[in-house]
Amino acid sequence: YVSFNFSSSLLQALSSSLYKSASPYGSLNNIVDGLSSLTEHFSDLSLSSEARKPSKRPPPNYLCHLCFNKGHYIKDCPQARPKGEGLTPYQGKKRCFGEYKCPKCKRKWMSGNSWANMGQECIKCHINVYPHKQRPLEKPDGLDVSDQSKEHPQHLCEKCKVLGYYCRRVQ
Repeated sequence: YVSFNFSSSLLQALSSSLYKSASPYGSLNNIVDGLSSLTEHFSDLSLSSEARKPSKRPPPNYLCHLCFNKGHYIKDCPQARPKGEGLTPYQGKKRCFGEYKCPKCKRKWMSGNSWANMGQECIKCHINVYPHKQRPLEKPDGLDVSDQSKEHPQHLCEKCKVLGYYCRRVQ
């Protein structure tokens, strides 16, 4: 009988705190209000290139992964484009290293024959796939080691198709 009284008074205290704001944490409405003001605050934060503070300087031999120039990291690149502009992360003229993932079959591959706004055909699905990541060829990170004896599949390369010849001849 004593334990029943205790648990019923505990339930009463809990329910009154939820509906009458007796809780030190505030009511559910206060929590919702707090979350919505936080959401507004974060959406007001500007992500434009003018508002961003440049980060510390990179090491002297570091190349920006967007413009391939020294002196800044990719997030501070003057050539940064707004999201959605261009079909690939890199917008320069040089060949670079690209990472691909087919949206249809989820197959992943890497290629040292990646170009701005050019895709490669998935060998399973036969759809053109644009790279989700591109970086300079000069700066391998262990995964970028390409087999030079392997022949470049020109029939899968959009750049080769557009040019009508092997894309590496451009260089």
